[in-house]
Amino acid sequence: MKTYYIFKINSYFAYVYQNKPYKMYKMLEELYHTKEYDIVLTYRMYEQLAIPFSKSKLNDFINEVYKGCSSYYRNNNTHILNTTTSSSKLVIGGANLKIKSTVNYPTFFDVIMSYSDNLFVCDFINKDYFWLDKIRKNNCQKEFNIVQYQ
Repeated sequence: MKTYYIFKINSYFAYVYQNKPYKMYKMLEELYHTKEYDIVLTYRMYEQLAIPFSKSKLNDFINEVYKGCSSYYRNNNTHILNTTTSSSKLVIGGANLKIKSTVNYPTFFDVIMSYSDNLFVCDFINKDYFWLDKIRKNNCQKEFNIVQYQ
């Protein structure tokens, strides 16, 4: 099971770090591992890097995309998609989105990518990270490759 955190990065930081994903990851990783006693400093750093998600708008958008899909279920800010080949759970928070999935590329990625740009994805446990628009599906091998940065 993979756990992805998705952040909506503001346009300035997205422009500066578009080809430096490791540096963006290290900044977000530092926020992720910050202790509770640094919560004010953490929030200030987050405000500089990222833009909060509109929970209600994103919930409505995702709900509309999956309307009529029998493998989709929604409970408040939690969206669950269970198919014969995968299981994914998306939780919408104000600061980030959290996806737990049995696959490397959950279908929620495509939906979220069509909703917003400048999205940065982190898997802090496996130290994996990428700009969501830079990842592409390789249909022939059923694997997912990250576009190489120059």
